[in-house]
Amino acid sequence: MVTTVTHRFVLMMGAAAFALTACGGDDTAGTPAETTPAAAQSDQVVQKTQSDLFMEMAERHAARYLKSNPEQATSLGVETAVAGRAYNAMFGEYGYAANQDAIGMNERFLEQLRRFDRADLDGTALVTYDVLENAYEMAAERNGYDFGNAAVMVSNGPYVLNQLVGPHISIPQMMLTEQPLESASDIEDYLTRLGKFGIVFEAVGDALVADANAGVVPPIFALEKIAITANGFIDVPPAEHPLVTRVEGAVAGIDTMSEEARTDAIAQAAEVVETVVYPAYTRLGETVTSLIDQSNDDAGIWRIQQGEDFYQHALNSFGGNGMTADEVHQLGLDEVARIEAAMDEILVGMGLTEGSVGERFASIADDPAMVYPNTDEGREELLIELKAQTDAIMTIAPDWFGTLPPQDMVVRRIPVYEQDSAPGGYYTAPSLDGSRPGIYWINLKDTADWPKQTLKTLTYHEAVPGHHFQVALQMDIDNFPLIRNTFFYSEFGEGWALYAEELAAEMGMYEDDPLGDLGRLQSELFRAVRLVVDTGLHAKQWTREEAIDYMVATLGDTEAAVTREVERYAVWPGQATSYKLGMLKIQALREKAEAELGEDFDIRTFHDAILLDGAVPLPVLERKINTWIETQKG
Repeated sequence: MVTTVTHRFVLMMGAAAFALTACGGDDTAGTPAETTPAAAQSDQVVQKTQSDLFMEMAERHAARYLKSNPEQATSLGVETAVAGRAYNAMFGEYGYAANQDAIGMNERFLEQLRRFDRADLDGTALVTYDVLENAYEMAAERNGYDFGNAAVMVSNGPYVLNQLVGPHISIPQMMLTEQPLESASDIEDYLTRLGKFGIVFEAVGDALVADANAGVVPPIFALEKIAITANGFIDVPPAEHPLVTRVEGAVAGIDTMSEEARTDAIAQAAEVVETVVYPAYTRLGETVTSLIDQSNDDAGIWRIQQGEDFYQHALNSFGGNGMTADEVHQLGLDEVARIEAAMDEILVGMGLTEGSVGERFASIADDPAMVYPNTDEGREELLIELKAQTDAIMTIAPDWFGTLPPQDMVVRRIPVYEQDSAPGGYYTAPSLDGSRPGIYWINLKDTADWPKQTLKTLTYHEAVPGHHFQVALQMDIDNFPLIRNTFFYSEFGEGWALYAEELAAEMGMYEDDPLGDLGRLQSELFRAVRLVVDTGLHAKQWTREEAIDYMVATLGDTEAAVTREVERYAVWPGQATSYKLGMLKIQALREKAEAELGEDFDIRTFHDAILLDGAVPLPVLERKINTWIETQKG
């Protein structure tokens, strides 16, 4: 069964690239030396270390970035002192001007970082220097390609938007799940923001057309899915739309609002959705449909000018670290063979000997007893089971982790209007202030996509000890630079989540459950297949159909589920490789630590060493763990 994650930080990096406002001025403004009385400045400067000064710079970068990207400021729940007054009523800018601002901001940030000597830094500042240097340099490299969305940090995909990432998905999701609605002022901000949908979508549409005229346009199947999402979003009467019903539910709990004010707010929301939001989605659907004649069915990034070079950049940005597409492809084939052998052993032990590993695994899912009914009652039963799984693993987590996340986590179904183009499952982070929990989302369009033997592994990846542990613990680190909460290293976060799937087996979660363990191996096989298919599509010029056929034959998944996966890889080059590349690196570092520390190795402190400095690119992780090993020896 396909288990897919699209981490919220990944989505928000897409939104961040779309939303960078044209803010002028010097990014070094507001330093302590400028705001401290002259008589005290000298003593204060003397007392500060280079690490202190570097961390102050990082905070200024975060404030500058979040003022440009109020959508992400809302997602993080930062103070207005950081992101600016009334940022919950604003959107960032989009399109050509936003790209120019992103390029300029990246250049200034990188130049300011290089004023520091790494040798003068220590602790969190040292790790942050390495992380930001990698992030800014990767973005600068990406900005050398004149298409898609420019970046301030890390990198972005090749297209302005696609069926998975873009304001048509991230903005309503943010407003429905993350924007605060606890006061009359919050309601006013929400309504103001709704009224600005048209400005955002017009700029995005213009950018889509400009790229298409330059020969860079998503494949036809991606354009069709974007149009389906846009049209599906407006396929209910405005008064019944979630953007309106959320206001209706919120005002009922605001005691300071009169009944008349509540009624007016609901009416305003319905009017704005009808007159601004729906026309914006209609225009977007029309724009992407009009571009179909300029596109084709080729799925790989090789289809555009500079596509081959861009793919090597994409591999590097997702953990390839210089590996060529051919090397990643062969690594995938080797891992597929290894995992299939382990699955075959279990299947033979169950008396299943005929057919490929994928076919035999699929035959288990064909048993009606292994599938929840595709009804509201069946979906609710499935959600209850996921909650029970998270509770069970948390009872033994202290034996495996020195530090547990303090934030709550809940399980929710992906909204119906998103499910056609949404991935199978994903996780969104809690707010920085802890008022909003982490959320483990699952796509329940068809419960047949989730045979019972696959659900444990989904839980351990998306929730605990996977994404929730990694992301929530990062957000709880004392003095953790805010700027590092604004981006997500897929090779670290997804690599950790895939490592967590296997760790759950070590923790005993599959004892007396060979079917569940088979599901775990199938999940790892799926990530190994991604290495093969991603490189196949983008470097070896596989067609969409060839990739689908390979995944169906190897995994035994449904064609519908596999199609969503292949279409995702097509518009997000390299990202699908990050899971296995990251997992293999964490496993290699653990093996090294166990070998060098012997009886002194403690799995709890190792996991803390991996997680408690936050997400980092793989070269930084390797350097950090090597230092930790030497410290443990001492």
